[in-house]
Amino acid sequence: MTIPIRRFAIACIAIGVLGAAAVSATALAASMSTTAAARDAVRDCGDSADNGAGSFAITAQGRGLTCTTARGVARAVPPKRSCSNETIDTCTVRGFQCFVAQVGKELYLVRCANSKQTKFVRFEFGS
Repeated sequence: MTIPIRRFAIACIAIGVLGAAAVSATALAASMSTTAAARDAVRDCGDSADNGAGSFAITAQGRGLTCTTARGVARAVPPKRSCSNETIDTCTVRGFQCFVAQVGKELYLVRCANSKQTKFVRFEFGS
């Protein structure tokens, strides 16, 4: 008589473990979809050929960040000497903290973020 009870107990434990795994997998999937939905899309804002240097592949990401603002930030960074003299440097432009990295002889990659890290402008400049 102990054998059927033992099998029943093992079956109950297995069902409990599988049920807990299913619940945690469902919760994980729900939290991942919520995080992905909360992220704003990256918008392509084109190029800017002002002041000779040119800024290319300008993108904007963040709620309420317009391409007009992103292009303004991209136009303001290259002339600032504090942003373009070193291999990696930072500066603040129009309320965005910009990180500039030199990746070629005359090519720089730039990533700018607001103070709350909710709005981002990315672009490259140089030739």
